[in-house]
Amino acid sequence: MVRPIARKKQKNPGLKTTRRRANKLHTKKYTGHPLLRDKWDVKLTVSENYRNLGLVSRLNGVSGGIVKNILPGDKNADTDDVSGRFREDMTEAELRKAIPQGYGIIERDDDGNVVNIIMAAEPADPLDDDYEVEVDSKPKKEGARILEEYANTMDGKKERWVSVGERRKLQDFIDRHGEDYDAMFWDKELNLHQLTKRQIQKKIEKYLVEKDKALGPAYPHLK
Repeated sequence: MVRPIARKKQKNPGLKTTRRRANKLHTKKYTGHPLLRDKWDVKLTVSENYRNLGLVSRLNGVSGGIVKNILPGDKNADTDDVSGRFREDMTEAELRKAIPQGYGIIERDDDGNVVNIIMAAEPADPLDDDYEVEVDSKPKKEGARILEEYANTMDGKKERWVSVGERRKLQDFIDRHGEDYDAMFWDKELNLHQLTKRQIQKKIEKYLVEKDKALGPAYPHLK
């Protein structure tokens, strides 16, 4: 005897889950900003894509789970510094500037004996006359540059309009009560959303301004 679920699959073969159908349903889709669609790699994680675009995935930084190489890399190691420079290519003065405060590099010989210790350079005193603020001169990546250009074009305040349905409702207020906002407030039939007197007045004033722009001055006594 055929089970009910098997009979249902025979009637509708589309219910059968095959590998080809499952892969199609689980395809990764890009849901971010349209300007970054061409720059997004679905094979990478969100954090990796943000890093490639010059953005940050967490505004408050990473609290854990990531081992970050904060010291300049070694040519004999697999990882290098963020800047791509190795210790062997840097002078001791450059190393001292590259090392964060509170850290240092211990150099040893082939036998493991300590031959040199390089500590971080002392931070400059802002009260000194020759103090200069270091400006990050790294060029911005393509993703960050695209979003900044887009944001600069959207500086203007967005103008909001009264919807068609709200215009009709406000016009009904005016036709029934004129400029009597107290009567509008107590009108249970029209004031279904229980707007206050001031809210009704502000909405009607905005509606009349838009109406003046489209049809010319109307209801001057309500201004």
